[in-house]
Amino acid sequence: MTESLGQAQAPRKALGPSALQNFLWMFSGGGVQAVLKILVLMVLSRLLVPEAFGVVSAALTIVTLADVFGKIGIAPSVVQSQTLTEAHIRSATAATLLSGLIVALIVFALAGPLERFYAIDGLRPYIEVFAALFIVQSTGLVSEALLQRESRFKVLAGVAVGSYLFGYAAVAITLAKFGFGGWALVGGQIAQTTLQALLNIHFAGYRLKLGFDLGCLRQMFRFGFGVSLTQIGNYFALNLDYFVVGRYLGSASLGHYSRAYLLLAQPANLVGSMADKVLFPALAHLQDDTERLRRAYAMAVGLCALTQIPLSVYLLITGPEVILVLMGPQWGPAVVPFQVMVATLFFRTAYKFTGTLLRASGHVYLGALWQWSYAAMVLAGALIGAQWGLPGVATGVSLAVIGCFALGLAILRLRFGMPLQTIRAALMRHAGWGLALATILSLARLGLLAIETPALVVLIALGLMCVLFYLGLLRLAPQRLGPERTPLLKLIPALRRFARES
Repeated sequence: MTESLGQAQAPRKALGPSALQNFLWMFSGGGVQAVLKILVLMVLSRLLVPEAFGVVSAALTIVTLADVFGKIGIAPSVVQSQTLTEAHIRSATAATLLSGLIVALIVFALAGPLERFYAIDGLRPYIEVFAALFIVQSTGLVSEALLQRESRFKVLAGVAVGSYLFGYAAVAITLAKFGFGGWALVGGQIAQTTLQALLNIHFAGYRLKLGFDLGCLRQMFRFGFGVSLTQIGNYFALNLDYFVVGRYLGSASLGHYSRAYLLLAQPANLVGSMADKVLFPALAHLQDDTERLRRAYAMAVGLCALTQIPLSVYLLITGPEVILVLMGPQWGPAVVPFQVMVATLFFRTAYKFTGTLLRASGHVYLGALWQWSYAAMVLAGALIGAQWGLPGVATGVSLAVIGCFALGLAILRLRFGMPLQTIRAALMRHAGWGLALATILSLARLGLLAIETPALVVLIALGLMCVLFYLGLLRLAPQRLGPERTPLLKLIPALRRFARES
């Protein structure tokens, strides 16, 4: 028998105004965090050498893999489950704590062999200290899942921003200022994880009671194991290029590559990951309504094209100025990899929606197959591209991202009858406007550089040109932006209400 939560468990919420409100909270929180990450990167890039970032990035790739095993997919099953009881929560808490402890011990014991495998001297102590993260993080995983299930996205946004600002940023910058080198990044990571776990536990109501119910665990593991397979595949897809760069091109090259990727990841995560946190519980509610799932996905991809393609064009054209202003002249080798990878920003963002839909509808093993295929493409692209240095790796990985998006569309077409012609039309429409914008920005940049305009002024001027270009389209020919302009225009009054309510 399982004990029902009754009134204690918040009901699921359907897609609608509440979903938009939730997205705005996560988007605002993610936006603040993205800005903070860029500001912190500006400071740390001037306090630490590329090698320090490279060694810590290598350690984090190992820690992230172990983290996936440590989570064992239990927390997502708390969000996705149609019926959740007290026994589910207690069993999930016990399982995540136990798995976190086991993984921490395994990572600590394997630190030496992992250092030799990566072929980076001095990596071992970083891995050993990072092992403590698994125990700390496991204490707050179920609490975070409960907050997500109950649609408390205002709280989640606040926790994400607060833990980064007062955890990572404050600690890492302070330690870097006092000469701790790469350990500054380690200290910031541990402080952020600890603060985030404590805040999640607090706001979820200290529901940390342990229990063991075999039936509940079996139910959660069926879904959770598929999620774990997906996450492991996604881990390899996102980190195999780091391994290739670190092993074959060295820690300094990995430092340049990882910082370029960090800049690129901010807009992709801002839209893709924040939307995933909101769409996952909402789409899980509609998992049996195929038609609404199709409409939601098509609209999400259209909106992604409308917003991410112009941003991609702007960052591609101004890549040298972005790196110079944000990171300094010593990071010049990061410019070309950044430009190559940012050219596929739309695909890097849009493919996340495929994973969200597959997970929300319970097709976790199909999602796992898709993610492992993506990982294979990344490995092949990185290994082949490594012959031409960082630009070659960036090109190979970018082609893999496009292949991942195309494969995801094919899967959704077979499983859900996804209307590919609608998605294709949206992509071609906004790619055309992006090409026109790229021509204008390229000519404007050449003119500004000819009169020796400072890099910061170039960034501001071209950014204003982007805004004016699309404001002109909305004013003079709004129909040319397609049906996805409608929800974007409706977002303006929603933002006003959101600002008043917050």
